Amino acid sequence: MLDLLIEHETLSRSDVRTLTGLSKPTASSLLQRLEESGLVRPSGLGDTGPGGRAPQLYRINPAAGHAAAVDVRPGSVRVRISNIAGAIVMERVEENDQAANGPESAAAIIRSCCDVAGLSPDQLDAIVVSVPGSYDIATDTLNYVGHLPGWQRPSVGAELRTLFPDASVAIENDVNLAAIAERHAARGESESFFLFWLDDGVGGAIMIDGALHRGSRGAAGEAAFLLIPGAVFDAESRTDGALERIVGDQALRGLAAAAGHEAATAREALSALLDDPTAAPVVTELCHRYACAIVSVIALLDPARVVLAGELARLGGERLRAEVARQLAAIMPAAPQLTLTVATDTPILDGAMLMSLEIARDRVFTT
Repeated sequence: MLDLLIEHETLSRSDVRTLTGLSKPTASSLLQRLEESGLVRPSGLGDTGPGGRAPQLYRINPAAGHAAAVDVRPGSVRVRISNIAGAIVMERVEENDQAANGPESAAAIIRSCCDVAGLSPDQLDAIVVSVPGSYDIATDTLNYVGHLPGWQRPSVGAELRTLFPDASVAIENDVNLAAIAERHAARGESESFFLFWLDDGVGGAIMIDGALHRGSRGAAGEAAFLLIPGAVFDAESRTDGALERIVGDQALRGLAAAAGHEAATAREALSALLDDPTAAPVVTELCHRYACAIVSVIALLDPARVVLAGELARLGGERLRAEVARQLAAIMPAAPQLTLTVATDTPILDGAMLMSLEIARDRVFTT
């Protein structure tokens, strides 16, 4: 019944009976118990029915619990806090050199957001922290986070749980969380897909039957380490990834420079290449590299669809998608559907929020 109230926002006793198949006395008794527990509260009257009486409506008590989502990036931390019903009560971005300097810095920002929202930190039931790296649950360590020095030490999860002992704390890879947001936004589509993340760096996430596949060490989907034709394997490739070397930020800026366009970021580089008709062969070559990487994934996973996501995928839009699809068709006989992301422009934070709310509701609703 609580899940139905989350889905429909408000329900009457009659709605509950219809949706659950419970008898009238049982539905009424259950609603009364939930109201007494503080999880449900009356929410006005519905439309007048055939008998001339307007039914009492009920909704989840939004103050019954709270969840926090945290997106940690080099030089910035974004925090969002929602009540148990999913309404955002606070969101803030902290941008400075110290913002992402380890769990204690993130914790300070979370506490500050709680203060602004009028909450005590112990009112948070769940906290999900997104990081651009892979989290090994067994060893409680983060890998591939050389760009986040404060998060390289061991037991980062234990440290966060010590800082927030009343919350259920989880650490998750940023692209995995983007895949959760994609699954939510693309409801009705196949729930088995590979999300190919194109941004300053390259990454991936594997969704199988609606569930993330993280691998034995949390490193499944680390597409930066795919070794495709044209990639060079050397000491730098071993640490940064061979695919990253030829499609990442530095590589894109190099491609743009060779075409006569100086760019400070990967986004500027791709934008310049797309706007320059004479650079079309360079865009084709870039899409060929993307396609070669995707082929390797398809050969192993055979996903129902492949989703292009990240800032560069959004920037390239249909032109980029169509060219990668054309390259895929030329390389292999039967490629799966290739689509652009339908998630919002903050998929990582949205995915973290969805995951945090799921954990919080499980804690609150089963108490």
